Amino acid sequence: MASDPAMTRSLERRAATLAVAAGVAIMAVKFVAWRMTGSSAVYSDAVESIVNVVASGFALWAIAQSHRPADRTHPYGHGRFEFVSMSVEGALIGAAGASIVWEAVHRMVSGEVAVQRIDWGVALIGATAAANAGLGWWLTSLGRRTGSAALAGDGRHLLSDALTSLAAIGALLAVRWSGMAWIDPLVAIAMAGVLVALGVRMVRRSLGELVDEQDAGDYETVSRILDSHVEGAAGARAPLIRGWHKLRTRHIGRHHWVEFHIQVDARTDVRTAHDVASAIEHEIELALGCGVDGGDATAHIEPAD
Repeated sequence: MASDPAMTRSLERRAATLAVAAGVAIMAVKFVAWRMTGSSAVYSDAVESIVNVVASGFALWAIAQSHRPADRTHPYGHGRFEFVSMSVEGALIGAAGASIVWEAVHRMVSGEVAVQRIDWGVALIGATAAANAGLGWWLTSLGRRTGSAALAGDGRHLLSDALTSLAAIGALLAVRWSGMAWIDPLVAIAMAGVLVALGVRMVRRSLGELVDEQDAGDYETVSRILDSHVEGAAGARAPLIRGWHKLRTRHIGRHHWVEFHIQVDARTDVRTAHDVASAIEHEIELALGCGVDGGDATAHIEPAD
């Protein structure tokens, strides 16, 4: 997909649009189930669906922005927009968790814990869980293939939503079999804790990308390639260099940016040194899957004194 940016961009936009449309439909079904059952656990599941819809909308916007080519004001491209989307989604998930705790505690304190029409609730929430699981798996898989952090993040959130739906179903069944209605708000609070933890992880990852936290995987890959070209090393291969240093990598969504210094024989002419650097740059770009407009590797040439 990296070799056809137009196809990748079109596919990602269609996927994000589908996620928004499906999210609205699933949210409506969950709120119907909540109104029918009065369950705190179902309410927590429905509130998370609001976050899903908003987050999918942000993902659609972020994908459109991230595919814009590098320009004068954004020479490294617009890939960070996807991590802005992810950070907002993580914050919204945390807010949803707080709202769920408030509702569950209020119901426990007020004594309003009765749950009704459990069969209908199980059927409706079960259908939304299946829909979210299928859509989430597809978005996560597509995001990994295309390198879209926004799609992958949205997919992971939908998968977590499917799990919370299963927890809501478990709460409804537990109330039905045991007759203890207080189980329902307790499950809702536990679900809120899971949501908050997910939100914190998403914000942590997005902030790491936004502040240029170095990608350990990229650094290891590039280091291995550079080492394989050092003259005198076991199994060294052409083009040969005397050494390297000052390696810096950044990984922004689908884009990989690499900068490093290589040392060559001081007697090497400019054209030959340039050819050596270009060959190594190209090898690194292929190894990282940069593709068209997918990043860049830049070498600075120094004489080995």
